[in-house]
Amino acid sequence: MDKLALLSQISLFEELSQDELMSIDQMSEMSPVKKGTVIVSPDNPIDALFLLKKGQVRLYRMNDEGKQFTLDILVDGNIFGETSTISLTDDQTYAEAMTDTYICTLSHNDYEQFIKQNPHVALKLIDILSSRLKDFYSLSEKIALSGVKQRLLYLLLMLSQKTGRRKQNWQTIEMKLTHQDLANMIGATRETTSAVMSQLKKEGYIRKVRFLAIDADKTQEFLNLS
Repeated sequence: MDKLALLSQISLFEELSQDELMSIDQMSEMSPVKKGTVIVSPDNPIDALFLLKKGQVRLYRMNDEGKQFTLDILVDGNIFGETSTISLTDDQTYAEAMTDTYICTLSHNDYEQFIKQNPHVALKLIDILSSRLKDFYSLSEKIALSGVKQRLLYLLLMLSQKTGRRKQNWQTIEMKLTHQDLANMIGATRETTSAVMSQLKKEGYIRKVRFLAIDADKTQEFLNLS
């Protein structure tokens, strides 16, 4: 796999020159990660930034009872991790590979040196962090104030906007997600989530051909987002 070509697809680095990308390529180490691997956790913190080249990574936290709560699902081109001066997660966050994944690891020292030489990258990193926090707070508000149907529709709409393609009013969700994954993200049980998914299919909100798709216009109208 061409590591340098993949680096150019990372949103943080898309405006960098070829020489700058080659510099990152030389200082970072790309490695494959098997599905189900926990990359970082409170018990295994790593002082580094991770560049998600290909695959899906789930960020989640665990409460005192051991129940998982998903904060975000990252796809190709995203970045996560923590150093002493920048944090895209926190020390209580788990990062788990949901699919076979390729990541590049940028050590604290190498990242700090690169930022000093390329301050415009730091500004882009702030934009990424701000966008992620906005999405997290929006999802948290919906989870706190809505029923399972509303929470699930809002989540599916958000995921479709991240990864999907639109055709007329239908928007695909091009991610590999189980009902348990969705349940973890909205704070519901798998059984309840499965039942609501069946209800949403009958009511015409979602359908599945190759990928799961959501009727974005109908959903936005139901959620009073249009």
